[in-house]
Amino acid sequence: MKHVSNVVLSITFIFLVVLAGCGSDELGDSDNNLSTSQKNITIFGGSVGGVWSIFTEGIAETVRKENQDMNVSVIPGTVAGNPVAVAQGKADLAIAESLTALFAYEGTGPFDESYENIRAVASVIPINVFQFVAPKNAPFDSVEEFVNNKTAIRYSAGEKDALGDKISASIFDAYKFSYDGIDAHGGSVDFLSGSKSFELMADNRMDGLGKMAPIPAGDILEASATMDLKLIPIGETAINHLMELYEMTPYTMEAGSYEFQKEDYYTVNTPTILITNTEMDEDTVYQITKSIYNQLDYLTNVHNGFKQVNDETIVEVGGVPLHPGAKKFFREAGLLE
Repeated sequence: MKHVSNVVLSITFIFLVVLAGCGSDELGDSDNNLSTSQKNITIFGGSVGGVWSIFTEGIAETVRKENQDMNVSVIPGTVAGNPVAVAQGKADLAIAESLTALFAYEGTGPFDESYENIRAVASVIPINVFQFVAPKNAPFDSVEEFVNNKTAIRYSAGEKDALGDKISASIFDAYKFSYDGIDAHGGSVDFLSGSKSFELMADNRMDGLGKMAPIPAGDILEASATMDLKLIPIGETAINHLMELYEMTPYTMEAGSYEFQKEDYYTVNTPTILITNTEMDEDTVYQITKSIYNQLDYLTNVHNGFKQVNDETIVEVGGVPLHPGAKKFFREAGLLE
């Protein structure tokens, strides 16, 4: 009887060991499934510390909040480089000016080839306007004035080949003028960041900066705390030229957008959008779009630029086609027909 009991115990022990081993394998498989189910998402933004880095981190956090299976990383990018990075699969998503993204999609502007796999996800900063800012003592009060007077202006057009550069050149072109004309009249054109441009303005070595930016632009606000500034009107001729050339929309910056701005400022607008490519699966883009829409209240606390996002503006992405995943969400939400 004792011998039988020992046999039973031995069999039971072997059974439990085998069962434990099976359980361990199953648990291991479960852990592997859990880890491999994590989707690594990269979003290219702007330079470290710049306003686009703030935008991008805010968007990334909306996705993290609602999707535990998405590991979202924000990576510094550039205005002209982001659409290419997305098109080439170096980034899953990126911030881009809608017009710059359209240039890349069509292979126009600064892009030598077309990147037809770029797709839009949502308009995230609907108001992104051209602003020409100068020291208050600059010897001109409009673009037309310094062109007609052949004023020797030292001008910064921002990042080379970025939209601020292209729009600046087009504004001058509207008055039959050019960067070469600035050089010929004893001036100069540089491609500098806002912070560097304002540093030179403070030393009386820069007369103006043209840039695309939300309202208010952080670097303009910061500079205005220590310098007397003014906004230089680009004029109706330039606005009409830009509307015809790029289908930009006219925009009025109301007086008081900056403390130094005493009058309305008439300019042009093109939104900042989130882009991806055709390789991103529909469900992932759907969830990302849904997350951004659901977290709009959170985003308004991240930056004032997000306060203009609403049911109408979020779908106004410009000429780049919407990704099917984004389109599906917007239709379900009743934002698209």
